[in-house]
Amino acid sequence: MTNMHFPVSFKLSSGGLFYSILTRLHIQESGRYSTRRRIFVLTTLCWLPLFLLAAYEGNLISHQLDIPFVYDMKPYVRFLITIPFLIVVDELIDPLIAGNLQGIGSSGVIGEADENTYKKAVERFRSGKDSYLADMVILVVIAIMVILYLVNLEDFAADYDRGHWAITRENNASQLTYAGWWFVLVSSPLLQILLFRWFWRFYLWAGFLFRVSRINLNLQPTHPDMAGGLGILKNGESSFILIFVAFGAMLSVSLADQMRYGDMTFTLAQYYIAGYIGASILIMTLPLVFFTGQLIQAKRRGRLVYGDLGYRLSEAFDRKWGDPEDKSSGEELLKTADASAVCDYSDVYDVVREMQYLPIRMKDFAAQAFLLVMPFIPLIFIKIPVTVVIKRIFESLI
Repeated sequence: MTNMHFPVSFKLSSGGLFYSILTRLHIQESGRYSTRRRIFVLTTLCWLPLFLLAAYEGNLISHQLDIPFVYDMKPYVRFLITIPFLIVVDELIDPLIAGNLQGIGSSGVIGEADENTYKKAVERFRSGKDSYLADMVILVVIAIMVILYLVNLEDFAADYDRGHWAITRENNASQLTYAGWWFVLVSSPLLQILLFRWFWRFYLWAGFLFRVSRINLNLQPTHPDMAGGLGILKNGESSFILIFVAFGAMLSVSLADQMRYGDMTFTLAQYYIAGYIGASILIMTLPLVFFTGQLIQAKRRGRLVYGDLGYRLSEAFDRKWGDPEDKSSGEELLKTADASAVCDYSDVYDVVREMQYLPIRMKDFAAQAFLLVMPFIPLIFIKIPVTVVIKRIFESLI
């Protein structure tokens, strides 16, 4: 059995251009999460100028606008909920991924002959998360998105007859307010950086799992995790659901906006929600499919080996205790461990028979779906006012 060790200080959230910039600006201390400081600085930088600029321009609580700033849920959800959530996620995902690296390396799943191959996979994983190039590509993508938004500003403004706190119409032309410019050039890009960096890291994790799946793993069909010893992977894989929950919150508030001020119906929104949840679960599950081939082979081998062993054990038990003429066999059986051995073997064979082709169980999918649906629950109160819901609950208690 191998005994490779990787430092639990491996932090998937660290490294890269943005991490270096935050460190140089003392917003984040090197080697530490500095969670409170980052939340305070980034939420203040993204939300407070919008509030102050909207107030300066008279768009804070203006009845002349379709959506004044105070009544627009997007800035609150994106910058006061999603950004802090994405920052806290660092401390939640990092130990799970580090534990996965340590667990795979020391469990014996990796044979001694493949230790160097596994170490190279880990180092490639590490170099990917530390890459400045990836962050530069993210900046280019965000810049393209900003340009496309500005080019299509008329299309976005067409949804609001009387204007929006970020977009006004003057001289038959749509233009951004001061708050709108800050939203497009500062607030949204900062949120997108946090989100896209985690999508990039999920891609790195998927690539790491692919390289590990190319190794000839020592999978044990009798392992109690029902996945040959790979059950630990679901801890790291499931942790990324937090990123999809954060994106789901952004999608939810966009749907809410269209339901309140557009032609989006609750029925149509359900299709978007179901599609998003299904796509998210599929994306998170795909990296685990890389191991399906080896799991199938391990289960096939286990059923062959332990099926043959079970037949020989049953045959031996039957020869010894299956004589109907032996009246003392029952009493003697109580004095031996033969029956216990057969029962223990049955439990072992049940594990082999129930071995899965993915290192994740159906109940894990159910848990993922439950978490993913949480950001969309507030949409119910757009269709049914919260006062009506409270009234119905109160009436049911009387």
